[in-house]
Amino acid sequence: MRAPGLLLLLALAACQSPPESAYVAGSGTVTATAAGQDARGEACTVQTGRAIPTDTTPLQTREVFCGGWTQPAARLVDLPGGAGSLEALASGGAWRAWVDQRYVCAAPTATSIAGGARALLLACTRKAGGWPQVAMVIEGPRGPVLADGVSTVVPVIERLASGQTSTASTGARSEALELAVARLSAGSFGASEVGRFDELMSLGLELNQAETFGAAEEAYRQALAVQERTLGAGNPNTVTPLMHLALNLSNQRRLAEAEVLFRRADALAPGAADPVAVPRLLHYRALHALNGGHPAAALPLLNQAEARYATLLPRGLVEGERSDGLVVLADPVSQSAILGLAEARRSRGIVLARLGRPEDAATSVAEGRSLLRRAGLEANMLTGRALRTAGQAEIRAGRASESARLLNLAAARFAIAAPGERPEAVTLFLVGQQRAASEDAAGALSAFRSGAAILRARQISLPGNVVMPYLDTLAAEAARSGADRAALQIEMFGAAQLAQRSGTVRFVQQATARLGAASGDPRVAEAVRKLQDAERDMRQLFTERDAGTTPGPELDRRITEAQGKRGEAEAEVAAAAPSFRQLLLASVDAGAVQRVLGPDEAMVTMLLGETHGYVFAILRDRVMAARTGLNEATAARMVGTLREATAPNAGASGPGRFDVTTARALYDGLLGPLEPALAGATRLVVAPDGPLLSLPFGMLLTGPADPAALGAAPWLIRRFALEHVPGPQTLVSLRAATAGSSAPLPYAGFGDFVPATATQLAHSFPPDRCAEDARLASGLGRLPGTRAEVSIAGQLLGAAPDAIRLGPEATKAALLTARLDQARILHLATHALLPGELSCLPEPTIVLSTPAGAADASAAFLTASEVLGLKLDADLVILSACNTGGPGGAGGGEALSGLARAFFYAGARGLMITHWAVDDTAATLIVADTLRRQAGGASSAAALQGAQQLLLDEAGRRLPAAYAHPYYWAPFALLGDGRREVATPVRSAAAEMPARL
Repeated sequence: MRAPGLLLLLALAACQSPPESAYVAGSGTVTATAAGQDARGEACTVQTGRAIPTDTTPLQTREVFCGGWTQPAARLVDLPGGAGSLEALASGGAWRAWVDQRYVCAAPTATSIAGGARALLLACTRKAGGWPQVAMVIEGPRGPVLADGVSTVVPVIERLASGQTSTASTGARSEALELAVARLSAGSFGASEVGRFDELMSLGLELNQAETFGAAEEAYRQALAVQERTLGAGNPNTVTPLMHLALNLSNQRRLAEAEVLFRRADALAPGAADPVAVPRLLHYRALHALNGGHPAAALPLLNQAEARYATLLPRGLVEGERSDGLVVLADPVSQSAILGLAEARRSRGIVLARLGRPEDAATSVAEGRSLLRRAGLEANMLTGRALRTAGQAEIRAGRASESARLLNLAAARFAIAAPGERPEAVTLFLVGQQRAASEDAAGALSAFRSGAAILRARQISLPGNVVMPYLDTLAAEAARSGADRAALQIEMFGAAQLAQRSGTVRFVQQATARLGAASGDPRVAEAVRKLQDAERDMRQLFTERDAGTTPGPELDRRITEAQGKRGEAEAEVAAAAPSFRQLLLASVDAGAVQRVLGPDEAMVTMLLGETHGYVFAILRDRVMAARTGLNEATAARMVGTLREATAPNAGASGPGRFDVTTARALYDGLLGPLEPALAGATRLVVAPDGPLLSLPFGMLLTGPADPAALGAAPWLIRRFALEHVPGPQTLVSLRAATAGSSAPLPYAGFGDFVPATATQLAHSFPPDRCAEDARLASGLGRLPGTRAEVSIAGQLLGAAPDAIRLGPEATKAALLTARLDQARILHLATHALLPGELSCLPEPTIVLSTPAGAADASAAFLTASEVLGLKLDADLVILSACNTGGPGGAGGGEALSGLARAFFYAGARGLMITHWAVDDTAATLIVADTLRRQAGGASSAAALQGAQQLLLDEAGRRLPAAYAHPYYWAPFALLGDGRREVATPVRSAAAEMPARL
């Protein structure tokens, strides 16, 4: 779900009142003169202002600007004598109606201004933004003066109303100023805060309209901070930036973070001064539900929002009768409600289309557009969104020609309102899809290529289902045009890179970019790490603020300090590593991949859609693209089947019969179409898509196999040394680093952990909420085989005794205090827990030894957040634990666990991960033989291949025949490069087993 078109509404309902030029003709050049200082010492100027409604023709209208901000801090209207009593003007008439449209005001209070003139003061709250304001009716020298503005501008209002030409004090006390600042200290609030807030909200609007949600998030977050510092975190009038921040997080699919903010908004909206706050919250919650894939839940919320918006509007306007737009435009609340109602109807159109009701969807969108036209508010951005939604409804109705027409109109509107931004790109892709459906291949490719150019220029991506029609069109053209086939297949690879990738891909890409930018220079690596740490700290502080549990000056101070550190770090990286940002590109082209591949190496990547997919092979001298009938849902089921086939049978010592049919079918769907290109390669880099990230590709079968003779089966690992990467960008950034680890020590290892006691677990997992967790954690028994695994690995590499921590010494404290950046290989052989396995563990965790005498088990849990704080310089991190590379969270979640991502961030060049619980003996053999081969000069990929082949070859000879089952040899997979080949590797599958085994 994209940002709503009602973000034009932000300029009105969340940022500021609409500029007077929206409904009154502007004037020529105006001259500003000094007006002295306000109560905070900010310099102010005064100039001729735009007219506002009054019952009597005014003598003059003036606007005051303070602190350099572009919005008026105050307005004054001088009326002639006889225009009415102060009491009558303060309680009724056109001016008071104008005030009530913008503010919620208390009853007038009699007071006096400096110099003794009589006045009536109304303590008000601005509906748009919730800022404290004042409105005043003052006894002026020529007649009544009507004024409104920020509380701290009262001294300037008084001077101008009384006709003073000097800013010097008269010596008379201002009772009005005392009343005005009674609710809020002049030292903490003034025109600067209002101006800064308005500026940030306007910036958020601009970024959100361009669908640049991440940058808009930061603008709204800062606006919220400005308001909370002044009004307090629990003030209901902070709900507007809070809601918009929540929606921007939701638009980025950060749904859990958004829900935290929406819950805070639920409590605040009913008490807000802005009457549009409640319907807007219902509307935004509906969009949040839509982002979460729940259109049925969104529909009743939108219906409620529409009803609440409608109560704020003239009945005739809502029901379709003609109405004078100027009357509506003069009322910001009505204008906000009109925009909100129109956008709610458009949003309802999106929901109805997704629920299979395209005709109703088109009607709803048309009703929204009609309302905007009647109110004179049909701007290009809103019109573009409405046309795009209508076009999408036509797509679902199967009317390609009409949808293409509407989408073309939408693209033209976006090209005016937000040229070269995401809305235009999305619409162009939809245009291309419909032109292709109408068999206009040339027109389709023209639209697709125009949209792709925007995406590459802005470094943004689109959902895979939006990109897939581009690939379909290119594939059809390649089949028809033999001469251009190679060029079209290269374009297909580039198009596939425009599809959005998972959070894992983005996270690992950021981590590996540091290695590429540093290219062996530790000073550059440290500078980039400082920037990434500063950004991580900022996210953590924002999460703390979003939760609303610890608001206050101290948290604000920490955020300000963190922002300063981030700015300094960014400047340092810009000077030390100008290539860093380039390595963070959202996509790379085939040429960039080809330049980093070896002569006998190929990369395979894929994009799977709802009905089919595409697979790609990139070698130094060619690119091959092929369509596959395998879709994402089928691939996910097949991955699940193969993972289940590696699970031990209940009550048995080993796994059951392996599903060779599925292993072969998955190979046929993914790599079979690429066989002609892969014929000469011996090394394969795989960049899987979606659920395929949670499967080691070495266990795929390239041909038929007998389940009873798996040692002789044609496993993919026998053909290729395999390396897995989350995406092509990761490989390019990893290979940009020309040097491996410069750490002086060969190895650091931890194993044979000591489990926590039942009492310690009970204290860590309270029985009222986490009793089941305590029971499950108590089943994490000791892993005695890991003692041999770590000891043998250390001996093979010549590690010093103090580099190995076993049993009671293998604690989290020992790991966190060790100089891990001194080791080229880090080895953790223990249990790992992923979210979903234990409900009270919110993040992935490695289990280490519980310190003797500890009150609970918390000191044994090394979380992914703590791993992020480690500083490594490791060619290889071996996570010889249970399921460190498997699916995280209930239902799969991200394909790679947060542990793998966190170790990349900490500084690993490669990870040897496990995709399921490992057998002790097999793990000891594979780890030891991998390290032996790597020490002999093999790359990490070739070393792991050799160790796995050895296990297969020895199954039924020196090892039990069951060891040919993938359960034993396949859980280990290499993620990233690890160590690259530096000498002739040991490749023979008949290599001797380590002597100690």
